[in-house]
This record gives sequence, structure tokens and C-alpha cells, in this order.
Amino acid sequence: MTLLLVARVLLVALVTAVACALPVLARPALPFGVRVPPAREDDPVVAGQRRVYARVVLALGVLAAVGAVLAPSRHEWWTAAVPLALLAADSVAYGTAHARIRAAKERGNWYEGTRQGVTADTSLRTDPVRLPWWWLAPAAAVTVATAVVGAVRYGDLESTFTTAFAPVFAQAAVVLLVPLTAAVVTRARPELDAARPASSARRYRVYLHGTVAALAATAACVTVTLLLLALRDWELWTSSRWTATLAYAPLAVAALIWLTLEAKVGQAGHRLPTVPDEDPTSPLVQRDDDRHWHIGGFVYANRTDPSIFVHQRAGGASWTMNLGHWAAWVVVGAVGVVVVVALAFGGGWR
Repeated sequence: MTLLLVARVLLVALVTAVACALPVLARPALPFGVRVPPAREDDPVVAGQRRVYARVVLALGVLAAVGAVLAPSRHEWWTAAVPLALLAADSVAYGTAHARIRAAKERGNWYEGTRQGVTADTSLRTDPVRLPWWWLAPAAAVTVATAVVGAVRYGDLESTFTTAFAPVFAQAAVVLLVPLTAAVVTRARPELDAARPASSARRYRVYLHGTVAALAATAACVTVTLLLLALRDWELWTSSRWTATLAYAPLAVAALIWLTLEAKVGQAGHRLPTVPDEDPTSPLVQRDDDRHWHIGGFVYANRTDPSIFVHQRAGGASWTMNLGHWAAWVVVGAVGVVVVVALAFGGGWR
């Protein structure tokens, strides 16, 4: 029961930490998913909503932690119910901050007198950021090693081939998914600043290099975790609390890699230093496209935009689909079919 209590509190702390990080990770020009001109990035309304949101999220986290501690220990469903309720409450707080900043922007006509524009970097097409294949060597080596161990052990297992080698199949899927994901994010519409075209293009390229490196490192960490879980399922490793912790430790390493990227580089590279005189003085500000973003800036739908994937406004290194493009719905449907098939036929692997 003590472990259950600790799990509840840790889940509450995790949800609270993620909620607090969302506005911090976003670029200054996108407070709570609302596009604002540079002169308004530190507007009193924006600063005030940041303070209010932080206080509300922390207060909700404390209340949720108390609820997790006082909840009946015999009801395990509380372990998931409390964090889910906290997530819903934090989402309301985020949406409220988004709505208030957007209302102030419209009421004050913040873009009045500005010249709006967009910029493009054609070198991202002629000389795109690529994922070096050798970066996938660690993940591929771990996958091969897992397959060899599984082949040696398979004769002593009382399970079907599909069930026994499910970890290997999962590893192979991860290795294949990384270059596909890298291709998508490096060819998605870049987030460049019309007011700082040269510096934003340079920083975005550095950001993409860091992202594909983090993807390769994450693949290695995930395959190691799957190897350790396979050793447990193949009865080559005694299952205990400590071995379970060790098995999932590589995932913590992967999370640390992404957090380091966000801290040093930032969303679209906005934390990287600028070079003096890199950009000539520009009369433009980034075009206001709030009308295409919905649900607090998390959902993008623009029928006139040919891009299928665009950079997410909220959070850090994340992309979303343009739901105004027909191909996005094809992708959603394909993913749905894969999920249904996996749930229907993949229940044999614990």
C-alpha cells in the first residue's frame, strides 16, 4: 500500500510539473498558444496570466496530492483518477489563460499599425537536415542482441512465437519509426520569424539537428528497456522492484535528453544566442494566424495551408497535423486501424 501511495503522489507531481512547464517551454511570442507581436510579449496581461496560471496549477497540485494521500488505499482506481482529474483542471486553467490573453489582444487590437509577414528558408529543402544512419546503430545493435537471446531461449518457453518475440518486434518498430519521424519533422513547415529571418533560420536548423539526435538517442533507450523487459519475460532475470526500476531507467535517460534540449535550445531554437548584426532591421512582424488554431492553441486546421505537419504552439519539441488537410485524416485513420489491430491481436504480451 505504501508503494501505491508513492505512485499516486509521483503521478500528481508529474502532471503538475508538465502543466507548469507548458508556458515556460513555449516561445515568448506564443504565450499560452496566442500569437502576439514582439512589443506585447511582456504585456501586463500576459505577465499577469503567467502568474495566475502558475499559482492555480501549484494550488491544484497541492490539493490533488492531499486527495491522493487521503484517498482510500483499497481503491486502486484512485491512482489514475486523481491525476486525470488534476490534468482536466490544469487544462481548464490553461484554456482560461489562453482565452483571456486572446480577448485582451482583440480588445486592444495589438496588431494595429504593424506590417505582418512570413519568411521561408529554401535551404531546408535544397540542403535538409538529415538523420545520419549510423546514429541508429546502438538501437539496431540492441535489437539484434535481443533477437539472438530470444532465439536461444525460445525452445524453453511455453509461448507462441509471436508472444515470445513481441519485444523484438517492438524494437524493430522503434528503429524503423525513428527515420520516418525524422523525415516528417525535418520537412514540416519551419517556424521562422519574419522579423529575424536569418537568425531564426540558423537557430531552427540547430534545433532540428538536436531533435533528430534526441530521436536516435531515445530509440536506443527504448530498445534497452524492451531488452530488459524481454529478459524478465524470458525468465532470465528475476523480477523485483529493483529490476523493474532498472528496466525503466533508460526511459528516464531519454526524458532527460529531451529536457536538456529544451533547456539549451528551446522551441524552434529560440533560446539560442543571437549573432550581432545577423539580421537587418525589419519592419515586419510574424503574421497573426490565431484563427487557424483551436482548443487553446493545440489544434491546427487551415485548408489553404499545403503543409500536413506543422510545429506545435504549446510545449516544446512537438509537431501536430493540419486537420484542414485531407491527408491528415488519412494518417489519423491509418493510426486508428493500427491501434485497433494491436489491441485485438497484441494482448498476449504483458
